[in-house]
Amino acid sequence: MTKALVLAGDGINCEQEMAFAAKKVGFSIDIVHINDLIQKKFSQEDLKKTYKSLFLPGGFSFGDHLGSGRVLALKLKKGLAWDLNDFAENGGVVLGVCNGFQALIAMGVFGKNVSITHNIQNTFINRWASLQKTKNDNIFLKGIEKMYLPIRHGEGRLLFDSSVLLYDNSDFQVSVQYSEDVNGSTEKIAGLVSSSGRIFGLMPHPEAAIRKTQTPQWTMNPEDCDGVEVGLQFFKNAYEEVQCL
Repeated sequence: MTKALVLAGDGINCEQEMAFAAKKVGFSIDIVHINDLIQKKFSQEDLKKTYKSLFLPGGFSFGDHLGSGRVLALKLKKGLAWDLNDFAENGGVVLGVCNGFQALIAMGVFGKNVSITHNIQNTFINRWASLQKTKNDNIFLKGIEKMYLPIRHGEGRLLFDSSVLLYDNSDFQVSVQYSEDVNGSTEKIAGLVSSSGRIFGLMPHPEAAIRKTQTPQWTMNPEDCDGVEVGLQFFKNAYEEVQCL
């Protein structure tokens, strides 16, 4: 079976949701605490040999000490010496959601010209949001143009070097934008994809939108909920991509 690793850790709290969504489309799932991986000295080569996909769930990993996702990023980069761009270039796919996205940014997966900080409201946001895919390639978003997904974060405001969005960029491409300004992110950007199109990081939670009864409109306007199982399509696309290898 096609195996996927769902990362767990102190403060990560969405690993079961992430694993459920991935398992639903066909993945064989291992949920593993990052400290156990470090103890086992689970190397870059071990990662490539064992798994086709890596999922980094949301939560508050390691209490958000030093900033959201930073301790997790240090453990991945220094404790395990993982190079996720190399993993992707060798056929793997990576999805980082919310805190997982913050960790990818802190690891430098999308280069040095992007950062993430507190929402402009300086408060935690918990709501659903409409999003639009950009024209950039992303294996997770095949067949998807519009999305309605939940967001729940206190540090989701994406900021960029003043010139990085004006020119061709080799480290990342903008992949998803909010339809409205929800947190002060530059150009309403909600997600980025690596240059390979195989590492996707976003603040909204696709694993929490895999059935229409999860949406806030379900009990009042069920006829408006058609197509809102879009979150499951993220995982279907990832599964089909690695099956082709």
